[in-house]
Amino acid sequence: MAMTPAQEVRARKLAAIKEDAAGKPNQANLNLQKQMLAMMYEHRRGLKQIQSIQAKGKKKAELLPEYWPYVQGVLKADTGKPDEVIGRLVLWSIDAEMVDEALILAAYVMKHDMVLVEKFSRTTNVAIAEDLSELALQSENPVTPAHLTALYELVGETDMPDQVRVKLEKACGLGLMETAPEQALVHLKAALKISERAGVKTQIKALEKQLQESAGSGATSDDQKDEDSASGETPEA
Repeated sequence: MAMTPAQEVRARKLAAIKEDAAGKPNQANLNLQKQMLAMMYEHRRGLKQIQSIQAKGKKKAELLPEYWPYVQGVLKADTGKPDEVIGRLVLWSIDAEMVDEALILAAYVMKHDMVLVEKFSRTTNVAIAEDLSELALQSENPVTPAHLTALYELVGETDMPDQVRVKLEKACGLGLMETAPEQALVHLKAALKISERAGVKTQIKALEKQLQESAGSGATSDDQKDEDSASGETPEA
């Protein structure tokens, strides 16, 4: 996310404050967090007035740059202290379809086993897996194969409800069909194993056919090379 020069300066100052704290909260640090919480409170009040989920996502995309200097400072300090601002911004980034930022924040909160939001019904890994998977399963979305690979490396081995696991495996499977068909097949079969209603049977058949044909053409090519070698013929360039 690009920052203005003023935001970059503020980010460096925030990072310095965090580093000076050496893992111990000080008044300046607490005041900054309170400022961010106060700003977030006002932003949340405004978001509640928007009924459209899509419009809310766009609004969050507009608001996120205001928090990023603070985020940069927190990430650089890497203390892992409880932080409601960071926790909420993970979810806001997904809602805003800012996947790069969402994964950066997700990696931080997962590394430190942080709670996203107090009294939140879902665990951190489940919220990240479910929300990013649902975004990836939309017909038009910004989630790339690299994003899906990073997501699975982050939360794929963690415990989660079956329905969320199905979404994750399906999202990864569909998203990797073109770039990594073998891995995609593994994900789709995992989704189907959990639920017959995963809606991936057609894609599994298509991938199996594609991989079989690919294996067949590879074997034919190797056989031709062996025949050419045996006959002493040199294949045309």
